[in-house]
Amino acid sequence: MNTPSSSVAQADLIIVGGGILGLSIAWHYARLGQGKVVVLERNLFASAATSRAAALLTQARSKPALIPLVRQTYADIASLEQALGESLDLRRVGSLHLAASAHWEQELHELADLNALHGVALQWLTPGELPALVPWLHPDPVRVALFTPDDGYIDPYRLAQAYAHAARQQGATLLQNMAVQELLLNQERVIGVRTAEGDYHAPKIVLAAGAWSALLAHATGFGIPSAPVRSQYWIAAPHPLIPRQHPFTIIPEARAYTRPEVGGLLFGLREAQSVSVDPRTLPDDLANLSFGDDQGWETLSEGAALLERFLPALPELAIQSYITGPSTYTPDGLFVLGAAPDVDGLLLATGCCGAGIAASGGIGRALAALAADLTPPFDLAPFRPDRFGPVDPFDSAFRRRCEQARSGKVSG
Repeated sequence: MNTPSSSVAQADLIIVGGGILGLSIAWHYARLGQGKVVVLERNLFASAATSRAAALLTQARSKPALIPLVRQTYADIASLEQALGESLDLRRVGSLHLAASAHWEQELHELADLNALHGVALQWLTPGELPALVPWLHPDPVRVALFTPDDGYIDPYRLAQAYAHAARQQGATLLQNMAVQELLLNQERVIGVRTAEGDYHAPKIVLAAGAWSALLAHATGFGIPSAPVRSQYWIAAPHPLIPRQHPFTIIPEARAYTRPEVGGLLFGLREAQSVSVDPRTLPDDLANLSFGDDQGWETLSEGAALLERFLPALPELAIQSYITGPSTYTPDGLFVLGAAPDVDGLLLATGCCGAGIAASGGIGRALAALAADLTPPFDLAPFRPDRFGPVDPFDSAFRRRCEQARSGKVSG
């Protein structure tokens, strides 16, 4: 076995996973000046779930614990732009939550009341005001719309790379093409990780490896309560009705969301029955991952009629791209953040239920504080890794619970 350079083989914190969460944690930890941090990524940085995300930075949330995490991401973007001296091209186009039934109108009012308490800027719009903002949107089915003018979206790969560059500026060591094979334990405490290039030692380890996190944690005796569930979206070619910039939309009755994409339209559809994979079958490269043979056509066929009520031009749109990949979902739609029970020094940052980009800043700041033995600035109690009790993440019945969480998701 090769021996890593002594300058990186011993650290104060090792982060397993170089997606946006691991890179955000690295930057926040390095800024604290509490010690040496090393990030180990099995492939290239931000090349897995991060680069496949739609990256809607939705501030209005039905789960209040998420709101400050997203707010921190917006603050991080401003700080990163200042630190790096460049724009990250945050597209602050606003967002529209639409309701087309009495039930969802009531849900929107509850969402507005909750988020107003947390200082989220919101406006009520009538259906007649919508075409000026979103020309392709047919307003007739809409009863009310909730507008969040400060919402935006961003290129997730670009944001992740900004975290990486800024972390390096602060002295973090980032290593890619460095797959972690196992966690090293001394009785009930983590002491490092093993790679093909040798062992790396640290008293604190953060697992931020997305769908692969469950595989590494399983050997410690703890089952991470999440499963890799298929996320998917389509990108349509430019069309005269689609302006280059307009608010992104969240349409629960269509189980859909949309946002602009380089003159075209990106739209995501959530199938009535989501699909997951056993983490033990994950390939090294997500480009080789298959959720089946339908390539999303079944979901597109199932959801097209629902979305067409709001987007009558849908049959005219030429589909340019289909993007799919695993998002780690939990049964209750909340993240897995915090200390693994009964394994001293092991911290978890996964199970982000399709909101990892939006919450990346808050997750990074909170996990960095935990790793430095500081009090996190946000309440992480709702995200406790052990809140479901003992879990087998490879069990098909448990994975179905996670699939149902995605099927029932109505946020961006």
